[in-house]
Amino acid sequence: MSSPRPKSRAPGPSTRKDAKDASREALLRAGLELFAAQGLDSPSLDAICKRAGYTRGAFYVHFADREAFLEAVLVRVLEGYTASIVSTGNPTDLQATIHRFSSLLTSTDDAVDPLTPGGAASHLRILLEGCRRSPAVRARFEAGVELSARALAELIRNGQTAGTVRSDLDPDAAAGLLVTLVLGFLAVRETGVPFDGAGGLQVVMSILSG
Repeated sequence: MSSPRPKSRAPGPSTRKDAKDASREALLRAGLELFAAQGLDSPSLDAICKRAGYTRGAFYVHFADREAFLEAVLVRVLEGYTASIVSTGNPTDLQATIHRFSSLLTSTDDAVDPLTPGGAASHLRILLEGCRRSPAVRARFEAGVELSARALAELIRNGQTAGTVRSDLDPDAAAGLLVTLVLGFLAVRETGVPFDGAGGLQVVMSILSG
């Protein structure tokens, strides 16, 4: 007579949390991919759930409705965009930060996860469309731009102290210009017009360093 099979243990709290986090990430990724391909209004909730591999029940565990989901997707794009500027280099080296961002700007790796900084930074069009329709997303976008500018201004001040950035520059004004240029580079890239954004950033760096 065979011995009884041991009873399976219920998933522990960490396992349940991991599964819940994974389902949310899969839904966000699926939403971003479909919004990028079809626009913000076309993809149906069923299409999003099917692409993610989850049911509507799983969707409603995380999001109250489609609009709440759309805002969550746009906020993730914004977080990735901000991180692509702020967290791409040495926190005390403006040159390293610009070099790292240039690498993201010129990347053609289709395998890049769209929810990572490198992937999210390529979806500026979706973010701007979301700003037009959602005051909450617009407010977060403004906050993200301000955060990026503050971080770059600090890098410029550090560079001035180290003698690698011109001392006659206003750090806040220069940082605001850099963020504006980054937005412009990303916008041009989305049009498909050939443009050497990385080269442009290096020219800017040469001006900053005098």
